[in-house]
Amino acid sequence: MKKILILMLGVIMLSACRGPQGPQGPQGPQGEGMNWKIADLSVTQWDYSNFADNNYFYAKFDVPALTSYVFTDGNVNGYIFMKENNELIQHSLPYVIHIEEVDNQGQAYFYTRTVDFVYGVGWVQIEVRDSDFEYEVNTSLAPDKMDFRIVMTY
Repeated sequence: MKKILILMLGVIMLSACRGPQGPQGPQGPQGEGMNWKIADLSVTQWDYSNFADNNYFYAKFDVPALTSYVFTDGNVNGYIFMKENNELIQHSLPYVIHIEEVDNQGQAYFYTRTVDFVYGVGWVQIEVRDSDFEYEVNTSLAPDKMDFRIVMTY
């Protein structure tokens, strides 16, 4: 047991040694830089998709910076701007929040809202789905204005 302890102590001491810094190595090849584009989107008017099994509000945008190269070889991230405690913050998409609201009769009801996005070459679609599907009957329950940022890296 003592021999193992001494051996381990020796290994730790030898691996922790530092000497003077050596000379600078040769310059490596110049790498490719990372490129990015940002598209800020604001939704003030929502469209409505009332499919029998998949109803939701959406807004579709042309985003020319989302090229086939970005689509195939890049990365696309979405964010929603929110105001919390009088501070502007960003949440990454999908954004899921559980909401309690009170109707005109004082009855509380609960639902989950999911905000997400889908994209293809040249376009981005923002989608809002509520778990209660209440707006299937009343499309006046469309979400308020929302602001988003789409970040494309390639």
